[in-house]
Amino acid sequence: MSAPLDELHRPHETTPQPNVSRFNSVGRAAPQPAGPHSHLKRLAAVVAEGDLFDAALVALIEGAGYGATLVGPTQLPYLRNPAVLLVRSPGSLALVRRAPMLRGVRVVVLGDGIASRDHIRISPRSPVAESALRQALAAIIGPPDQQPAPPAPANRVRVTEREREILQTYTLGATLRETSQAHQIAESTVREHYRRVVRRYEEAGRPIGNKAQLLLEFMADGWVRP
Repeated sequence: MSAPLDELHRPHETTPQPNVSRFNSVGRAAPQPAGPHSHLKRLAAVVAEGDLFDAALVALIEGAGYGATLVGPTQLPYLRNPAVLLVRSPGSLALVRRAPMLRGVRVVVLGDGIASRDHIRISPRSPVAESALRQALAAIIGPPDQQPAPPAPANRVRVTEREREILQTYTLGATLRETSQAHQIAESTVREHYRRVVRRYEEAGRPIGNKAQLLLEFMADGWVRP
């Protein structure tokens, strides 16, 4: 549905292992394995990669009106009947394909260069990645639950419409070059928008260390919402 802190679209060469300390650092503890009688028919299961994009993806799905849970690779054999699985690396996709109980579950692959002919694939570098994720969830799960938008924080940071458009593309996984090409502006302009907005968050007492953290703050302020 950026670079958390690295890049959402960066393929992993080895099977990712869940990093529980990082889950806790963003307020989301690693889930317990689902029991044999668990029913997750409307729940989207995100296969964890151990970075902050895990939390960002879960937040985007929940913001779209769907339930979401973060699942470590070793927990996949315990899943029962999730509505959809979301994976971000070849290693995670291979684990999903090897789990007998998940063979009938629809899979959405968020990444470039990942072989997925039998699955829905979304390029996180695309300016319409967020919209494509929302459409995929609706096609697989059905209409989202109608939920009121959470109230914005008292120290909400002001962002112009143009800044939001450009930085949403950038924080959702596009590189500087891809962002500049998508919006027909210079790379230096993308950098300047990023620095200007980050400076505002710092002045509001909400320091930003990287693109992924900016994405999370955008979601908290309601600037990015599926």
